[in-house]
Amino acid sequence: MFDFFRKDKGSHKPVVPDTPAAPSPIPAATPHGPTTLSGATLSGPTGTGMLVEESDLALTPEVEEAVVLYASGHTGEATAALNRFILNNSDNQDPLPWRLLFDIYEVTGQRRPFEDLAMDYAVRFEQSPPTWRTGEAAADAKAKDDHPSFAFAATLSPQDKAALDHFMRESATADTVVLDFNKTSVPDQEAYARTLLDCLSSLASAGKAIQLVGGEAFAVRLNASRTSGQLSEPLWLLLLLLLQLQGKVDEFENVAVDYAVQFEISPPSYTAPKRVATEPAPAAPGGPHGLVFPLRGSIGPSESALFTELRNFAMPLPGVEVDLARTDRIDFMVVGLLMDTVMALVQAGRHVVFKDGNEMVCLLLRMVGVGQLATILPKTRK
Repeated sequence: MFDFFRKDKGSHKPVVPDTPAAPSPIPAATPHGPTTLSGATLSGPTGTGMLVEESDLALTPEVEEAVVLYASGHTGEATAALNRFILNNSDNQDPLPWRLLFDIYEVTGQRRPFEDLAMDYAVRFEQSPPTWRTGEAAADAKAKDDHPSFAFAATLSPQDKAALDHFMRESATADTVVLDFNKTSVPDQEAYARTLLDCLSSLASAGKAIQLVGGEAFAVRLNASRTSGQLSEPLWLLLLLLLQLQGKVDEFENVAVDYAVQFEISPPSYTAPKRVATEPAPAAPGGPHGLVFPLRGSIGPSESALFTELRNFAMPLPGVEVDLARTDRIDFMVVGLLMDTVMALVQAGRHVVFKDGNEMVCLLLRMVGVGQLATILPKTRK
């Protein structure tokens, strides 16, 4: 009946060892030697020898260890440390270790573990999980301007019903449509569930290319309700359709098997979705401009000249915004150079802001005391 109708499928989640693997040695100092601020030794089993500013950060030793491991290039060990902490502390309601793990998966392109973690996050915290960030926000906004679009809310008001009818009429002559699920919770009314399913089914049957905004997170919310036994049959079918529209064959097959067992009927078969035409990605912004100095990629010893460039760029200005939006990692070996640069600028009366960095990068800056001298504005994750 279905070539994927089998029971021998295992979980995609990585196996996390009960005890941490011994990481390779971490350098004991930056190029200038240990960075001394006020004498509080950074905790962690690896013994980095670095001295950091005492602050109001209340971090667990496991989180501190993971940040130092990641900053030192030991990504696998940092991932394992955070996974162990989450698994071994099921009552902990602090989302920080989860956010750090989301960052690692995202920076390293591990979308499957990211989605598995997102589903667990939805169950643990009973709220929408973070979504994968690949710069789609601008593309989504442009798509809404170029194609018929409709945003589903938590319920369907009479005004929403009229807007949906208008959207469906517009869609009749369009090749591509946009559906926004960012504010859609799992429906608790059968009628609304049927409306969602009928809308997607009708558009897919008509051969439309469907661009889903927030569809990934909505599918995670549906899947979390499914695993807890709270999903009606229309919502099972909606979940299958969302997975199909996202081209997630393996996830579709797994849910289809469970659907067949749950309802004792054959599940829908997978059909490859019609792809939304994409435009070339915009070129990355140029170098320093205005008050903004961008850092990109992994900043290690080979990029140490960047800090001299930053100092020279910022000195004639009243202040500088260090754009970390495209910074994957700041290596532990260059933290001393970064700190020296920030201190020189602040002593010269310049205001320094680090903006849009991921959680791992920003937490490292706060741990070593940069936050005592500069403003740190992490990237907001939705």
